[in-house]
Amino acid sequence: MLKPKRPRTWIVVADGARARFFEPSDDGKKFVAGRQADMVSPESRGHARDLKSDKPGRGYAAAGASARHAFEPAHDPHKLEKHKFSAALAEVLDSACERRAFDRIILVAPRRSLGELRGLLSARVQRCIGKEVAKDLTNETAASLWRRLQTVVKPTL
Repeated sequence: MLKPKRPRTWIVVADGARARFFEPSDDGKKFVAGRQADMVSPESRGHARDLKSDKPGRGYAAAGASARHAFEPAHDPHKLEKHKFSAALAEVLDSACERRAFDRIILVAPRRSLGELRGLLSARVQRCIGKEVAKDLTNETAASLWRRLQTVVKPTL
């Protein structure tokens, strides 16, 4: 008699500038690095002065006034870089889903990144989401992640 196939689960630990991919080990007692390479966006962690080309323009407050004021930039360059990274992560997950690299995903990210990523994921990837954990754990080791997430991962194995 054939044993039922265990679903392939990816644990994606991300924030606005880094994404790490893990899978449960065969014995289900630890995390191992996933086949997907980690993603890093150093631009999202850089200084704002390095992300934009020049200072904002200046203008007069009102007609005939002598005081000049700087214009506020239309967008925050850090938020734009984080959005670009989230969009790239969503594309990676969509192509992996199309290749059937996983059956289920556990997303671990800060609340803001999780919300933005949720809006960018395709419908087929959203159907594969088993759990979402709203925490920033990108700097944790694999062993530390296992200790913190084993209660979430065990029921899905």
